[in-house]
Amino acid sequence: MPRHEDADPAPGRSAGRAPRNPGGPSVPGEPAPPGFLDSFAWHPEPELLGVRDEAVSREALRAAGAATWEAALDYLYDHAFVRAMGSPAGYAELRRTYFGDAGGPGAAPAIPTSWPELLDEFRARIAPHTVSAWHPRSYGYFTPPPLTASVLGEMLSQVTQQGVDVWHAGPVSAFVEEEVVRWLCDLVGYGPGSFGLLTSGGVMANFIAMALARDVQATRRLGLDRPPRGRDLERLRIYTSDQTHFSIGRAIDELGFPPECLVLVEADDDFRLRGADVAAAVAADRAAGLTPIAISAVAGATNTGSVDAIGELADVATREDLWLHVDAAYGAAARLSARDARRVPDLDRAQSVTVDPHKWFFQAYDIGGLMVRRGADLEAVFGSRRPEYYRSGHAPMPSPEHGGDGDAGHGEAGQLNFWKLGFEGTRRWRALKLWLSWKHLGTAGFGRLVEANIDLAAHLARRVAADPEFEALPAVPPLSVVCFRHRPDGLAEGAELDAHQDAIQAALEESGDGWLSTTRLRGGTWLRAGILNTQATVADVDRLLEHLRVLGRG
Repeated sequence: MPRHEDADPAPGRSAGRAPRNPGGPSVPGEPAPPGFLDSFAWHPEPELLGVRDEAVSREALRAAGAATWEAALDYLYDHAFVRAMGSPAGYAELRRTYFGDAGGPGAAPAIPTSWPELLDEFRARIAPHTVSAWHPRSYGYFTPPPLTASVLGEMLSQVTQQGVDVWHAGPVSAFVEEEVVRWLCDLVGYGPGSFGLLTSGGVMANFIAMALARDVQATRRLGLDRPPRGRDLERLRIYTSDQTHFSIGRAIDELGFPPECLVLVEADDDFRLRGADVAAAVAADRAAGLTPIAISAVAGATNTGSVDAIGELADVATREDLWLHVDAAYGAAARLSARDARRVPDLDRAQSVTVDPHKWFFQAYDIGGLMVRRGADLEAVFGSRRPEYYRSGHAPMPSPEHGGDGDAGHGEAGQLNFWKLGFEGTRRWRALKLWLSWKHLGTAGFGRLVEANIDLAAHLARRVAADPEFEALPAVPPLSVVCFRHRPDGLAEGAELDAHQDAIQAALEESGDGWLSTTRLRGGTWLRAGILNTQATVADVDRLLEHLRVLGRG
């Protein structure tokens, strides 16, 4: 009688483990040739290098993994939940602590070190000195504690080592990314014909969006038979607010636009870019003989969490025939919540939208993304070159005009090859961790986490409003960022008050009891709480505010 896979499992193998060869007989792997490990005998742990022999290496790999996970848990419970910022030290002091008497990096290690010794070094030299995203009063930059499913998914993606560039280098990984991109397009509100790709973060996504605006929109507007370059760029204009992310300006610089091509339009009192103000700037530039081509809006500004008036801007873009890009790297996640999706409306009216899952989707670094309403634009801009070694993926991907749905390629004649859709060639398999996380939580679960952060921000803003020692700007947070400052009696507006905020922030950081960043708003320095934290509670917010009051009075 055949032996069932889940009966009497082999030593060290999970009883419920799936068959090695789904849909076929269970077949052992090819045995290692005699003396295989001898070629790794120079290392103290050869079984962690030459791992093809299960009988020799499986238990060693399990032990190394268990020891590493134990070191991760030690980090969590000995450091991450103890201090929001690592052991107090300035830049110079921490350099001395890390590098020792050398004062800087030395030569690369010449001889091997055992894995247990390396974990000890991690515990001693690295773990005590990190910023903790896990700490329940850590509200600094957009660095959330990653979901367990994301951390484990990252590990699986690294073990499988799939290259997400040409389909042959990671066949199923391309389909996982296709599926995740479809989910993100659906979240934005895009329909058939849309597509996108996952990037290292919002900076790269915004860069690609501005390249699309240049090579798709400007080419058409200028009536050229090729994308504009050099002097053709000088009369083009792109409109954005004074609250936009720096990456838009960086993209404009690196794409060859003169600095004056980026027109900064002042945001309103709530830090929102409004349609009428952009329309006025467009009219003035047209009258001067210039060629407006795009608006770059933000949905969830880094400074304040503000959301531009996307609907108004979409009206202007439609009327003036402009490309509308929305940097929703942070704010798009609000659409995971049925309750709070209204806070970030009208994304579907943009030509392109940046979404950054390593922000409010609570993903391990790194994973960003750009969603494009007309997905074929990505290949049109980035797919013209044909490297010889990618010859298996040279065939065009199907588009809506040629019988496809525009969001992927199926079949040998139209493979999905991501190298055609952006700057990168070989890319990490970023999609797997989000795929696992989304399945683990569901959209509803993600929405609950987002809502909890929005509720905490609203609570902090109410506490600030009720306390005469504090003030917030804006008074009501649009999402989960709260900018506020301590205003004790006797401190004048200006440099003195600004220095006071910096001093409070530094003192909080040194205490380890919480962490905030600072920013500049309307010429002044403000404390900034970016609440993207699954571990935080109302009690943590109250404790943080009380601690800041004590530090401010001290």
